[in-house]
Amino acid sequence: MESKLIEKQVDLGECTIFYQQGGRTTDAAPLLLIHGWAISAEPYHEILNLLAQHHSIIAPDLPGFARSKCSRSLGDYDSYAELLLDFIRALSIEKVHVIGNSLGGGIAIEMTALEPQRIQSLVLVDSPGIPVDSILEVLLRRAIEMPAQLSLPKLKLLLVDIPQVFLHNLIFNPAQVIESLFLSLTADLRSVLPQIQAPCLILWSEKDLTVPLSIAQEFSQMIHNSRLVTVPERFHEWVLLYLEKFVSIVSRLC
Repeated sequence: MESKLIEKQVDLGECTIFYQQGGRTTDAAPLLLIHGWAISAEPYHEILNLLAQHHSIIAPDLPGFARSKCSRSLGDYDSYAELLLDFIRALSIEKVHVIGNSLGGGIAIEMTALEPQRIQSLVLVDSPGIPVDSILEVLLRRAIEMPAQLSLPKLKLLLVDIPQVFLHNLIFNPAQVIESLFLSLTADLRSVLPQIQAPCLILWSEKDLTVPLSIAQEFSQMIHNSRLVTVPERFHEWVLLYLEKFVSIVSRLC
């Protein structure tokens, strides 16, 4: 049975999480999609609707982004991961397939290490977690990559939808945007990678300038039971621009 994605919220005490939930009603574990840095689940709307045709879907807005709020600071991946695990427990969900894109991938890694019995499978998509360059070098590459993507499809998404969410977060939650940026650029998760037990798909653009392919290759070497799949589609936001291909690849694992 299919259902539309519905906006909901859950109160976790110090934090209130807004999320989208829906898709097919089945006995299988739902897909939990964790969005990237400084945006929310909203730019993934088309992806979520495609995934919802065959899966049960949960897509929270991380605290400090969009409408989700938290009265305490979340300055590391561990804090984000513990909060999302509390979120899953609050929904009485025993197991999930976790898909983490960009910043969301680092959070997904920590979740899988903290509670391996709750994570049925893991998908890391162009995720940080291993610093390879200085912050300045990464930001310079990002400055090149962002305008270069304007030659790709879905200009409304690039010029309107993503900037709109980003500006909202920057205006109303500037500290969280900046703190999470430095987290994604500096945090080193290599010590927890060998703890991951769930089957893991590492999905990457061969031409990601923000988080280069070398990080995916190191993830693949350090995560047991992992498989690296690369795509020729360009740039860090390829998931949002070539969503049909992304959904097709992910659906084979989950």
